[in-house]
Amino acid sequence: MTRTATAKLLFILLGAASCNARSELREVDRLAGRADAVVVGGVQSGIQSGHSITFVLTVDQTLKGELSPSTTASVSWQCAMSANKDLKGNYGLWFLAKADGGLWTLLGVLQGQYPFEFAYFPVPKGVPTIATASPPATVSDRIAVELASALEVYTDYSQLSQLASGLLGIGDSAVTLSLYQTLRTSTDPSLKFVGVSGLLRSNDISVLADVGNDIGLIPNLHAIGLIPAICGVRNPLATQYLGKIAASMDEELQRCAAMALDYIHTLDTLPFLAQLLASGDPATREYAVQGLSRFVDNLPIQNQSNMLNGGALMAQGPTPYRTPETDKYSLSRGWLNGQDDAPYLVFWKSWWAATGSKIAASAP
Repeated sequence: MTRTATAKLLFILLGAASCNARSELREVDRLAGRADAVVVGGVQSGIQSGHSITFVLTVDQTLKGELSPSTTASVSWQCAMSANKDLKGNYGLWFLAKADGGLWTLLGVLQGQYPFEFAYFPVPKGVPTIATASPPATVSDRIAVELASALEVYTDYSQLSQLASGLLGIGDSAVTLSLYQTLRTSTDPSLKFVGVSGLLRSNDISVLADVGNDIGLIPNLHAIGLIPAICGVRNPLATQYLGKIAASMDEELQRCAAMALDYIHTLDTLPFLAQLLASGDPATREYAVQGLSRFVDNLPIQNQSNMLNGGALMAQGPTPYRTPETDKYSLSRGWLNGQDDAPYLVFWKSWWAATGSKIAASAP
């Protein structure tokens, strides 16, 4: 499987993640809840014939359920991708559901079409366990420890992406935050930014300093989860960090920083949004126009609550900078939808040149 295809599989699981509440269930939590057994082990024997898969799994470690270490489980599964191959030797962390007659069904860790090797997490055998600040208290904590420990000895991009997507698919706890802190100190930049991504998703904006300081490295890294985590920042205290990231030459990083600045759109974001009007990326320019429009229309910072109740589109007080002209070129409540952005860029560049210094001077 190519690196591009592997990355697509990763983003199926990660999605366009935002900063999540500590108690929010994520994909791996839900999978663990559905499973009757979560185990670490290897395929003793088995085949895939077309879409049909049957194998015998030898259990080495039990994280949940009644399957004890050294026992075996007969497992079946229907794979969306057809193949004919021997499955012996596949080893990792598996999610299983009970089936009739003492058999088991595999619960794949992704949705959609993918090969058997992406249906479980590839945890190598005999990996030293990472120490955590507090002992694992839940099944998800135990899964997190296994995934993070395996990450420290990953061998290729495919394994890195699978393990990182799994770890980032677990809700925040004292254990996961401890694991992210450990990964953040790694000398391997790819692992460091997995840890940074996890901490950023838990709303620890201080780690954005790491991103800004090493921004030149990021385009060359397998920075799993970092892009969606930056996109999801909604904390105005992160503005200066986001502004530095927005200056990146990497288009994805710049676009995600622009998206975050757009939805924050406080006074401090305005100089950065104005600079992004000159971006070479159309999506980044649109976020810049939208952010300036939202400031002028005095809309609140977007969050999950005001998105659901419509409050994100309602002015939160006076709108002293709003005029018929700003209304004409406003994107505060909409998108360009393929329209030429040139008139909008001309207007907002002119608006900032005429108004920016006055706004700054009137700030408390």
